Parts: sequence; structure tokens; C-alpha cells
Amino acid sequence: MWRNLDKISNIINLDHDLLENENEMKRIRPFDTRQLEAFYMLCQTGSFTKTAKHLFLTQSAVSHSMKNLEEEAGCKLFRRQGKRVTLTEAGDRLLDFVRPFLDQMENVRNELDGFEKFGIGRIRLGASAQACRFFLPPILREFKETQPLCRFEVKCDDSPACFDLLSEGKIDLAITLAPINLPEIEFVPCFNDELRFVVPINHPWAKDKKVNWDHARSENFILYNRTSYTFRMLTDYFDRLGLRLSSFMEISSPEASKELIKVGMGIGILANWAVEEDIKRGELVSLSLGAKKLSRTWGISVRKGRRLNKAERMFMKIAEESGCHWMVNRKL
Repeated sequence: MWRNLDKISNIINLDHDLLENENEMKRIRPFDTRQLEAFYMLCQTGSFTKTAKHLFLTQSAVSHSMKNLEEEAGCKLFRRQGKRVTLTEAGDRLLDFVRPFLDQMENVRNELDGFEKFGIGRIRLGASAQACRFFLPPILREFKETQPLCRFEVKCDDSPACFDLLSEGKIDLAITLAPINLPEIEFVPCFNDELRFVVPINHPWAKDKKVNWDHARSENFILYNRTSYTFRMLTDYFDRLGLRLSSFMEISSPEASKELIKVGMGIGILANWAVEEDIKRGELVSLSLGAKKLSRTWGISVRKGRRLNKAERMFMKIAEESGCHWMVNRKL
């Protein structure tokens, strides 16, 4: 008999624990926003009938919602006085919370709606140091005139790193070179540039105004980093010519490359726009690689399948137009 009593006692204790856990789960569960909206309206009207009419609900639906809210709160929130409803002390405390909460919810709702309609928000953009210096400023200047509320976060990195950031969702758009074998990236071309030999003004090629390919193997080259798309394009180009570079150094900064070229540390291969001002000042000479030019395509990259908002679409449109304008007006 004592054994049976112990079993009954254990069952009672288990049921009690389950009930306590259930009550505790109810208490820690967040309030339902629709219930809070109905609660606030009921506080305003003091009537279930008027509240139901304002919310386009039945009176029984409002009553049921408030009953559930009281169960969630674990206490009485209302006192009924005939057809009127007044708040208990607990109801007053909940009202103090609900009023600013619903106001803030409305503000957030309007703000989120504005992201799509009015270009409010941010664009996380990836771009190389070159793109940030030469291409991005005119694009941003025009973009800010049409979308003044949009905020930009710019991550400065080369094209391969930008593709990784896009795939990981850490940036939204990127100004990059055309991707190679990356089906997960969508690319919108904006403009082309040309890679050219850049030599100091006292170099024999500068005096002859042409490249001597027989002497090219003995030259020291200053090139883009090995990890860059441009380095890959250059090595492919030289492989097709059957040219193996015997000596070269890798420099990530075009500005540093130009200074090394000026003091005779080697010859470089740089984009035409990167040396335009140096050539105007007579500090460097730019020569075509040959009859077959080596061009790169720049544009806007985005992760495939990603839905663009209005601000992002506007940025891409301006980038395309800016690229066309640059192609028409470039000097080199």
C-alpha cells in the first residue's frame, strides 16, 4: 500500500511540475501584437462594441482576444461596469507599455515602407581602391541628388574579394571587373578600359614610340597582384604571345606603381585612365600593347537571384549612364 501511495504522490508531483512549467511558458511567451492593438483601442473607447467596430471585428472576437491577453498576462486587466470597461492597476501598467510600443511599431512600419518607395536606407557597396578614387565619386554625386536619404557603406577590396563578400551577403552591390566562371554572380557591364604599357620618359620605347617585343623578356615588369583578375588577364595575354616574363614585382597600388616606374625601377601595365594626368604632365609615356589591345570590362555585380530595392536599381542605372559618358569623353 505504501508503494502505491508513493506512486500516486510522484504522479501528483509530476502533474504539478508540468502545470508550473506550462504556466511559466505562458508567462514568458511574448504578447501578440494584434491583442495589444485591440487592448489599446478598448482603452480608448471603453467599449467592446465600439472597439469591434473600429477594428472591423465581431464583439465576441474582441472579448475572446482580451480573455487570451489576460491569460497571457496572468492577471485581470479590466473591470466591467455595465457596458463600460475600466482598467485595473495591472491594466494601467500594461497601457503605459503599449502606447509607446504601438507608436514605435507604426514608425518602423512607415520607415520600412519608405525604404522601397523613397530610397531611404543604405547600400553596402564593394569597390577596389581604383574604383573608389576614379569611378565612384561622380556616380555618388549624381545618386545623392536623386536619393539624398540613402546611406552608403563602402568596402574597399579588389574584384575577387568583392565576389566573396557578395556571395556571403556582406555587401549588396560591387563595382568589379567582369566575373570569370562565377554563375552565382550577375553582372551589368558599364564601361571598358584598356591596359597599356607605361614607361618612364627616358625609356627607349618612349623615344621610339613603340614596343620592342624582342627586348620585352629582359625588362623588369611592375604588375598588379597575383590574386587579381588583371594579373590573370595579363598572364593569359602573354601566354598567347609565347612570352614568359623573367622578372616582375607585384604592387597593389597603381599610385605606388607609377612612382616606381618614374624612377626607372621597371615598366608597368596599367589602365589608360590611371595614368592620364601623369602623361599630361609629361612624367610618363603610355604605349599600346600591340595590334591586339587588351581591354577590361567594368560593371556592377550582384548576387544572382537577389531582389534589388529602388535605391539599388537607381544606383545601377546611374552607373551605366556614367560609364557610357566616360567612354564617350575619355582622352586615351
